[in-house]
Amino acid sequence: MVHITAHSGCDGTPDNSLEFVRHALQTNADALEVDVRKTKDGILAISHDAILDGQDAPALDAVFALVAPTDKWINCDLKEPDLENAVIDLARGHGLLQRLIFSGTVSLERVRMDETLRRDVLIYINIEELMPGLYDRLQDGEVLTEQDMQKAADLCHEYGFRVINVHERLCTPEFMQVMDKNDIVVSAWTINDPERAAEVAQAKCIENITSRAPELVRGAIDG
Repeated sequence: MVHITAHSGCDGTPDNSLEFVRHALQTNADALEVDVRKTKDGILAISHDAILDGQDAPALDAVFALVAPTDKWINCDLKEPDLENAVIDLARGHGLLQRLIFSGTVSLERVRMDETLRRDVLIYINIEELMPGLYDRLQDGEVLTEQDMQKAADLCHEYGFRVINVHERLCTPEFMQVMDKNDIVVSAWTINDPERAAEVAQAKCIENITSRAPELVRGAIDG
C-alpha cells in the first residue's frame, strides 16, 4: 500500500501552521509533513525559512501534542543542521518516536556513526543529501544517467537507508527500475495531480507520495 503524506499547507491551509496540522489530521493521509527549524532562543518551531526575531512560528511541541493522540505519522523536514537529537527527544516525550520520519538536512556522518538514529527514526533521505548539486545539474539541462541512479542506490546501501526521497520528476520508469533492483523504496514529492499520482503508484518500489491534495491523490490511487 502506498502511503500518502499531507504536504505542509495542503488543501489551501497556511503552510507550517497549526491550522494545517489540525486539517491534515482529519484527512485520510497516513502522515503529515512540517518544516522544522530552531528559533534564536533554541525552541524547535515549524517554518520553511529562517525564523526572524519577532516572527510567530508555531512550536513543534504544539504540533506533536496534536499528532500524538492520533495514528498519523509525522515527517519532520529538517531545514537546518544538527536538529536530529532535539527532535528525537521531543518526539520521545510525546510518545511519537515510533511514528517519526526525518527528511531534509539529515547528517550523513551522524547516521554513519550512530546506527540508533536509523533504528529509532524512519529516514526518507533526500537524494540531494547523497548527491549534492544534483538538482542544479538537472536544472541546467543535464539528465539523470543510469550511473547516477546506481550511485544513489549504492549510497543508500552504504549509509543503511531504505527510503530515498526524490522530486516526482525523477520518478521515471528507468529510475524506479534501478531502485527496485537495488531493494530501495521511493518517496516522491510533491504530486498534486491525481493522474500523475496514480501513474507513479504503479511502480513496485513506491513507498510514499507527498501531496498538497492528499485525499484526491488517495482516491486516484485506490480507484
